[in-house]
Amino acid sequence: MTITELKTKWKQVLDACPTDKINAVKLDQWYRPLTPVSIDEENAVIAFAATETNPMQKNMINTNYHIIEQAIVQIFGKPYTIRLVEEQDIGEVPDFTYTHYTFDSFVSGPNNRLALAASLAIAEQFTPEYNPLFIYGGSGLGKTHLLTAIAHYVKEKNPEKKVLYITTEAFTNELIKAIKGQSTEEFHEKYRKVDILLLDDIQFLAGKEQTVEEVFNTFNALYSANKQIVLSSDKPPKDLKDLPDRLITRFSQGMIADIQAPDYETRVAILQQKIEEKGLSIDQNLAEVLDLIAQNVTDNIRELEGALTRVLGMAGLSGEKITKDYAKSILKDVFIIKEREVTPENIKKAVAEFYGIKISDLESSKRSRVFVGPRQVAMFLIRTHTSLSLPQIGQEFGGRDHTTVLYSCEKIEEEIQNNKEFADKLKIIEAQFGKNN
Repeated sequence: MTITELKTKWKQVLDACPTDKINAVKLDQWYRPLTPVSIDEENAVIAFAATETNPMQKNMINTNYHIIEQAIVQIFGKPYTIRLVEEQDIGEVPDFTYTHYTFDSFVSGPNNRLALAASLAIAEQFTPEYNPLFIYGGSGLGKTHLLTAIAHYVKEKNPEKKVLYITTEAFTNELIKAIKGQSTEEFHEKYRKVDILLLDDIQFLAGKEQTVEEVFNTFNALYSANKQIVLSSDKPPKDLKDLPDRLITRFSQGMIADIQAPDYETRVAILQQKIEEKGLSIDQNLAEVLDLIAQNVTDNIRELEGALTRVLGMAGLSGEKITKDYAKSILKDVFIIKEREVTPENIKKAVAEFYGIKISDLESSKRSRVFVGPRQVAMFLIRTHTSLSLPQIGQEFGGRDHTTVLYSCEKIEEEIQNNKEFADKLKIIEAQFGKNN
């Protein structure tokens, strides 16, 4: 996309913003002065030149971002993050970036706990054992989020510390600029006098000999001065085959933490947090939408959040009610909807999670009311959503007699008829195990 096309689309975005949600004065004061200077399709980021990126401007942009975000989806067809670049720094990644990437907005799960714990530890206090901290994982899994969260945290708690986040590509571009301008001494001064250096996407060092040399020397200078270094990559140090051994050795001498693709529960938690950030409540329909997205976007958090943003954005613009079928229609070009088989196992799992008990409790002979009610619910849902016979359902619950299963199902049916709140709870459980997928 050319700059001219980008500027045209940005104007269309501002024109598409609903005036009942953000008035023309705010648009004219905070957004129209911004000039788009680049678009990063891979990372879904649009950079804008700002005459001055003062705190008030940043706060206003963050406060109204959810409104702009919906218009961006309408015009661009997918969500993009806004990044501010001071005019004198155009072509470089600025110190201020990814304002919403904080520890508070990072969802912890089994896939990222070590990386998160290490990041928090060094943000709190310099830890020699974690120097450098090397975080690796696939695209869109949260590496940049953690690096930026460290920067935000340190700046907030210790504003006197010099913290610098930059991508490897931007580091290379800045080095080239310094060489051309015969200002390499200033370049060295900038990077070797920081307290924390956060260097993102280190894998892009491959094939850049002078950049490799500068990173090596910068690393040595900071490490010798007991300054914290944080690196990220799409692969562990040992797999960076195109980099010299002396650099890989240094990358490997501290803490190495990986980030894996999030499991289903973590993906749902991420989506639920996005909903909460937007001030929305999760009803049955929205729970089904979150389940749909979490089932179909499995290995990229950026795409996961993007799918939700697209659904919410399009619904906000069209006035359509957000349902599972509506989400399917909006996302049909984003991914192929996978149909999920409903089984006794995932029904029992959904029931157990909803009631905060173990699956083994459902299957056991325990007669406590805490377990009997959920057990009856599970039996009813298995009978309703699978082809298992009553005796087969009984086998799923410790070999119970088919008359027990029948009684349980009849009791739940009666409760549904007489208790709307209970019926609504069952609908939420059904959304979790994939009803109507």
